[in-house]
Amino acid sequence: MTKVKRRLSPVETAILSGSWQGQTYEEIASSTNYAASYLKRYAGPKLWQLLSDGLGEEVSKTNFRASLEHHYQQESEEVSEETREPKNKASEKRNSQHRADTASPCVDWGEATDVSTFYGRQPELKLLQQWIKGEFPEKQSLYGMPQASRCRMICLLGMGGIGKTSLSIKLAQKIARSRSEESDGSSAKTPDSPFEFVIWRSLRDAPPLDDLLEDLIPLLSHQQDIGLPKGTSAQITRLIQYLKQNHCLLVLDNVESILQSGQVVGAYRSGYEAYGELFQRVGATEHQSCLLLTSREKPSEVAALEGDALPVRSLQLTGLTPTDINNILDTKGLIGDAGDRNKLIEHYRGNPLALKIVATSIRDLFNGDIAEFLEQGTIVFNGLRRLLDEQIERLSALEQQVMNWLALNREGTTIDQLHADIIPKVSKARLLEVLERLGRRCLIETTARTRTEQESLQNGDARQNGKSERIPSSFTQQPAVMEYVTEHIIETAVAELKGTQSFNLLSHYALTKASASDYIRESQTRLILEPIATQLSSAFGSSAVLSQQLQQQLRQLKTTPEMYPGYAAANLLSLLNYLHIDLSGWDFSHLPIWQAYLPETPLHQVNFTECDFTGSVFAQTLSSIVNVGYSPDGRLIASCDSDGRIHLWDAASGQPKLSWQAHNEFAWGLSFSPDGQTIATGSPHDSLIKLWDVQTGQLLRKPFQIVKTSWTVQFSPDGKRLAIGEEEGWLELWDVETGICLAFLEGHSDIVHSVAFSSDGKRLVSGSGDCAVRLWDLSTFSEMRQFEGHRHTVLSVSFSPNGQWVASASWDKTARLWNLATGEFSCFEGHTDLVWSVSFSPDGLLLATAGQDQTIRLWNLQTEQPIRTLLGHRACVTAIAFHPDGKTLLSGSANSMQKVWDVTTGQALRTWQGHLSRVWSVAFSPNGQHIVSGSATDLLVRLWNPLEDTCLKTFNEHTHWVWDVTFSSDSKTFVSGSSDGTIKLWDAQTQQCINTLHCHTNCIFGTAISPDGKVLASASNDATVKLWELQTGTHLHTLVGHAFPVWHVTFSPDGRSLASIAKNGIVRLWQVETGTCIQVFDQHDLLGFEVEFCADGQTLVGIGSDNSIKQLEIATGECLQVLRGHIALVRSLALRPPSSHHTQLLASGSADKTIRLWDLDSGKCLNVLQGHTGIIFSVAFGCDATGRSLLASGSFDETIRVWDVETGECLRVLKSDRLCEGMNIFGATGLTEAQHTTLRVLGAVEMK
Repeated sequence: MTKVKRRLSPVETAILSGSWQGQTYEEIASSTNYAASYLKRYAGPKLWQLLSDGLGEEVSKTNFRASLEHHYQQESEEVSEETREPKNKASEKRNSQHRADTASPCVDWGEATDVSTFYGRQPELKLLQQWIKGEFPEKQSLYGMPQASRCRMICLLGMGGIGKTSLSIKLAQKIARSRSEESDGSSAKTPDSPFEFVIWRSLRDAPPLDDLLEDLIPLLSHQQDIGLPKGTSAQITRLIQYLKQNHCLLVLDNVESILQSGQVVGAYRSGYEAYGELFQRVGATEHQSCLLLTSREKPSEVAALEGDALPVRSLQLTGLTPTDINNILDTKGLIGDAGDRNKLIEHYRGNPLALKIVATSIRDLFNGDIAEFLEQGTIVFNGLRRLLDEQIERLSALEQQVMNWLALNREGTTIDQLHADIIPKVSKARLLEVLERLGRRCLIETTARTRTEQESLQNGDARQNGKSERIPSSFTQQPAVMEYVTEHIIETAVAELKGTQSFNLLSHYALTKASASDYIRESQTRLILEPIATQLSSAFGSSAVLSQQLQQQLRQLKTTPEMYPGYAAANLLSLLNYLHIDLSGWDFSHLPIWQAYLPETPLHQVNFTECDFTGSVFAQTLSSIVNVGYSPDGRLIASCDSDGRIHLWDAASGQPKLSWQAHNEFAWGLSFSPDGQTIATGSPHDSLIKLWDVQTGQLLRKPFQIVKTSWTVQFSPDGKRLAIGEEEGWLELWDVETGICLAFLEGHSDIVHSVAFSSDGKRLVSGSGDCAVRLWDLSTFSEMRQFEGHRHTVLSVSFSPNGQWVASASWDKTARLWNLATGEFSCFEGHTDLVWSVSFSPDGLLLATAGQDQTIRLWNLQTEQPIRTLLGHRACVTAIAFHPDGKTLLSGSANSMQKVWDVTTGQALRTWQGHLSRVWSVAFSPNGQHIVSGSATDLLVRLWNPLEDTCLKTFNEHTHWVWDVTFSSDSKTFVSGSSDGTIKLWDAQTQQCINTLHCHTNCIFGTAISPDGKVLASASNDATVKLWELQTGTHLHTLVGHAFPVWHVTFSPDGRSLASIAKNGIVRLWQVETGTCIQVFDQHDLLGFEVEFCADGQTLVGIGSDNSIKQLEIATGECLQVLRGHIALVRSLALRPPSSHHTQLLASGSADKTIRLWDLDSGKCLNVLQGHTGIIFSVAFGCDATGRSLLASGSFDETIRVWDVETGECLRVLKSDRLCEGMNIFGATGLTEAQHTTLRVLGAVEMK
């Protein structure tokens, strides 16, 4: 596909082929194993957009064939790509250079260790290269194998410690180098050409297959394919498609980790059977790649497929040759004649790990004399386990502690980390001595090494800039040793929990660590906690009996003082949590709870009186995250959320430091001062810019009063000025010290969503809802250049560190890189939905983008190619920021989740998860049986029974804020609208989603259903209103006329008219049947939150900007009356039509936390309802079975209150239990003040 500048991915090819034949998405899905929803929602729209960009015209599924045929006929007459797309010349030049550099393979080493010291194995290396490349000499190889074509799958077999891992890494290095050294630069492929991809992965931590494929497929597709189809078979099919497309060497080390021990050889652990299908299909399917496995056991699929002349083979590794072993013995300083050396080698069958271990013992115990060692006559090789038994038994208690912690930590561990782990504490000097001794015994190895620029680039890391990087010293164990120690830990832990041994190991070691990186803690859970839980469940038979046993162990722990110091209680908590045992009412009082990881664990009524929570992690009170940032020194993390709160964390430990209310609602603007002592914030819901003391969370001065509301705020590099982006398209520059506005910059015609200073502070760049990026000269306060190219709102801009480039992120699903000197741009495509945020790495060599498709993408700016896709968020990723050292990336998402990522590996290091349920919208079913609510903090829709105070069901299908919910007139259907761009229709009886509507380009703010239940209206951030047939989901009309996002819609009582109100307060009246605008109201200074028809259909009520409510006459446009009484902004309205029993009633909910009931005929306030402790965002009238008039109100205080309209009495409060409801933390230590506050908000109490 010349037009789109790249090869189509398999899923794109499938869509194109099927659509060409006239197939529907469902038909394509059934024939390809892709999910129909994935094709329809993600892959399909991405393909049509790709073709639209390439062909220069709008392309869709229905017209693409005609477009392609037309362009094919006109191909010879078309001008060159450079002439047709002049602004993309810079991009094409760089891409041409990238194509010229493709002789180097894409290499990803995963957790491969350093093999710079490597002994022997040259014949094996030669043979394996021949098998992999299909290169065979005239003579047979040393193993007598005949000539054959290249192998599809090879299994490298051998006992633990024989050297399989080292050989696989050395082999992969040779394959990777051979492409760089042998390629002539041609892109043509031949059967013998070197590999394009070399990927090494360890299965030591037993990753599930879908996790592995989720890692591999984006790499093999150059980050183009990140949506795995449903089902194992379909996912494997996807991988094989790439193995057919490209020459790939894929190495999977430690396959025995997924095999079941003690069973039939080659059988899989429960839950890992899918690997068998992978190996069978890779071995049996023709492709041009090679899968290399290393294992102590031969998988049954390999045994079934292998043969001397077949494309599946296995190679059994034996011991090293005497010559190679003698080199090891010489290195260890051993002495002995040839006979003694040969006896020693024979004893251990040439096993390099075993000989390294025993050589250390000979040196330490026998002064290096082999003969003296042999005279003991007690060492007879009986497998590595016996050898390790003997070696471990000789270790001191502290040495054994270090060995246990290295096995538990699962990765390279620094001295500082070990020092913090070990109890009782030991000096670092003593710890260094222990590590030195363990190293001499060959029981541990160091992972310290220097990573070169070439290796960094091969791993997709362009940050080294020609320099080598010294990776910090850390210590780990060989897989065989780590497995041995881990099995001992599991065995001992099970014995202690059964009560056959006293708590010793469980008191001194954390089975899972709260402070560990996310991916390590997941491995600890899978490889340590899960086997312990499995063995205990088997031993005790039922969950109830096991729960009683663990209760007994907890009581024993509480009554035995010598067991208090340590990790035992936290280990019990971790195990109970894993087993899903209800913790309600459990008593952990007076115990240390060290390193407990409990961010999503219900802790209702748990007694933690006087507990020590050092190192433990709980849930957060985060709402939806809208902005994040690091302090300039990298020591603090800051985020702001949809509640208007600012949160600070210690970046090193992840522990919360401070949290405070900065604004009443969304705090979009967030910026650290250059000295890191001040934070500036702004909100689109007020006109204030505030400066906060980072140490105390206190206001430093009177807020700056700007003209309109702000969406972004940024400190200048010298800290003397603030740049502020406003909703009307202005930019303001303020003097921080004097509080004086220095300048207004005019040019944008819509909200300025983002601003960024150049590093020298002389220029400013801005991105706006008008789709433009503008560059400003701050010496003259004038516009230097306007950059056009985006087709939708620009949400984020970032200046490159060298000041030569600007990156922008847009809702048109792209990011763009602009050359400030020429105006040329490069377009970065790959996200399948809106792109929310963009950020340069500190060295300017990487670009990060984040989007509504729940992904973060990292791009190499030298090649303009994606190098990694970060997966882990479960909702729209709204904000990202690099750490000042460039090694980690911070991200925040709409579902209250915040993560820190390792930029080099793409692994999640730390996660914070908020648990709040702010109620944004409520609706009563007309029959009074249900209340439905929507939340913009946890993204959930909930269905309630208002008579029994119960939540019937929680719906989690939305991936972004849920702004509005509404019921149909027959009470059978309710609707939810979300910022994920979808409208979902739900069946109230079956409680299932019956339809999802995709037509708006982004956020859905408002929904309404006509009185006859036939028409659905939706209001969107795309400034349109759409009408739908409710029953079928058919799109009827798009109502165009608003210039700003439309926030609310409502039908007239007869259903013939529709009123809509936009963010700027302008109301439009539409004819439903034709979709034409029949009237505009723009003279009344209304806020865009809500407008409602009165019962007569002749008047409207809206919200005034002065905390009032206004009634407007439709015929004349005049304001009939103004209702005053609220002392803060009114946020919601609801009307109860008049009847023979009562007059027309208006309810209003306000930021003053009250509800007022008004007689609309007289304008009098009849009652003020009080009880909520937060902003009231939604009110709705209803009734009960007796006809009693009720009112439901939803608030930021996480409650729905149901009121008797006539008496004003609160009848009931609907509320989900908070995560820590009733948890007692009286006298608890090890918590910061911020943690104390957080736990109290989540329901914790302090009762003596």
